[in-house]
Amino acid sequence: MAGKNKVEKSFRIQFDDSGGTARDLSGDLVPGSVSGGGFTFDEADMTGVSNANYNYLRGHAMSEITATFHLNDTATTGATTVINGHNAGTGIGTLTLQWGASGAAPTTGDLEWEGEYVIFGGPISLDGNKFVHQCTFKPTGSTAPAFGTVS
Repeated sequence: MAGKNKVEKSFRIQFDDSGGTARDLSGDLVPGSVSGGGFTFDEADMTGVSNANYNYLRGHAMSEITATFHLNDTATTGATTVINGHNAGTGIGTLTLQWGASGAAPTTGDLEWEGEYVIFGGPISLDGNKFVHQCTFKPTGSTAPAFGTVS
């Protein structure tokens, strides 16, 4: 995790490989590239003609997560291996984000976001003279992702 600041060193991102084994992809994560965790809700405009101001209703929740990983084809654990392992299957796995306290690695009781996600691609592009995967994960299944704690 060289080149990462104190906050980034306390963050972990894990995704299941195609066999269902959780793999820690944090070492291949491009610093500052994760976006997501938690919910963003649609806004349904409920304003009527006679209303003096806008009225809204909270719509469906979205929980897209994006992250960029350096190419790493290390057998079983590299980001490239894990991401490409989903090409022939459903692309579904458990995605876990964990935040450690005070710049330390996440431990029991620290905040965690977890759920079943489908990976919608990991196209390769060039970023600062290095090749990277730009990944998009979206929730899937009947159980919504949720906050919890590291066990």
